[in-house]
Amino acid sequence: MRRMMWMMAAMMTNARAAPVTTATDKEQASFFEYYSGAHATGGLLRPQFAVTTVKGKRHVMATVDGPAQRATLPLCRQPRTVFDYDPKAPKDKRWSERAPLQLVWYSQQPQCGAQPETPIRLLAPLPEMEILTLIQQHPTLLNNARLLMAGNTSCAPSRSRGYRLTALDRAKDGLPVLVFENAVDEEARIAVRRSRNELVAWSAECASAGDSRQKKR
Repeated sequence: MRRMMWMMAAMMTNARAAPVTTATDKEQASFFEYYSGAHATGGLLRPQFAVTTVKGKRHVMATVDGPAQRATLPLCRQPRTVFDYDPKAPKDKRWSERAPLQLVWYSQQPQCGAQPETPIRLLAPLPEMEILTLIQQHPTLLNNARLLMAGNTSCAPSRSRGYRLTALDRAKDGLPVLVFENAVDEEARIAVRRSRNELVAWSAECASAGDSRQKKR
């Protein structure tokens, strides 16, 4: 009996200590009120809420995706807007809007339809044909970049991990960049250049994906 009571007490303690992983009803209501006052929804609004911990502090975000549109075949585009919540700000200023973002993905379906599980973020303007080529060739470019990663101290420990393409960007020197993330929240940025008629991996940089996202905010 005593053991059972101890186990129940431990479970209650763990439940109290468990972090909140979604926005509260009050926070969600606050977002709907803010959004309806600042935007014409034009239909049913279905934001996605996420809660993260940034430097030990709870951070709430809301994401709203617009309609997907067909770009250069077989490329799809979709606008995305992210909003940040500040509970200490005045009531009418608790939500702030980041710069709009574009999502892209490869689809051979007649209509773009629903986005895939991991759409690709477009972090810098790139020509549509270049976007399409980078998406199509990213597995080969990643494999070719592993030798570059082996020679980079920030990339070497994780060069053999599995990565997925999460974004496209442009480096300061103008080269297109493939942004990959792995299962342990590490990011690899592979710059690509054209050699004759082929794309080749040119350089590699690695960091924590969380740190990289914070720099871009």
